[in-house]
Amino acid sequence: MILDMISQPNDVVNLRETKRSSAENGSDNSCGSLHLLPCAIKYNGPAKTETYFLPIEQPDGTYEASFRGRQLFGRKINIPDLYSGHVVMETAIPTNTHDSAFESEITDEPETEQRELLTVENFDELMVWEHDRVPAVDDDEFIASLEWIDIAASIHADCSSASLA
Repeated sequence: MILDMISQPNDVVNLRETKRSSAENGSDNSCGSLHLLPCAIKYNGPAKTETYFLPIEQPDGTYEASFRGRQLFGRKINIPDLYSGHVVMETAIPTNTHDSAFESEITDEPETEQRELLTVENFDELMVWEHDRVPAVDDDEFIASLEWIDIAASIHADCSSASLA
């Protein structure tokens, strides 16, 4: 499950873990791997992926699978160190900041909506899939975006003369 979230200008977003604990459900709340498929799926709920979606590792370290009769080629990407992956579920909590309807009419402040993101699963690697070819490290937009994490750390590092010597 992947959720797209577009933040509105006056929204507040909170991120917190779900109340499921490893003692309650017998797991560590980790799905291990997340799959980024090259298609839109208009469904949000349980699916028998372990029965119908069976990636097979190839000798060169890439993966092959089929989804809805189409062959897919994949590459495993590890989440960079010091980062973690979360599958989240969004809930919207409307908040009324005005005491009366009259006050809301005379105030220029827009109503705010508090948004809460609940962590449903954690993952430490993801699989990027393409239809006709294995996703290449140098031309896949998603894989290239992960390189910016390392670049951002470098350009924001201390550049004092002592550190350059």
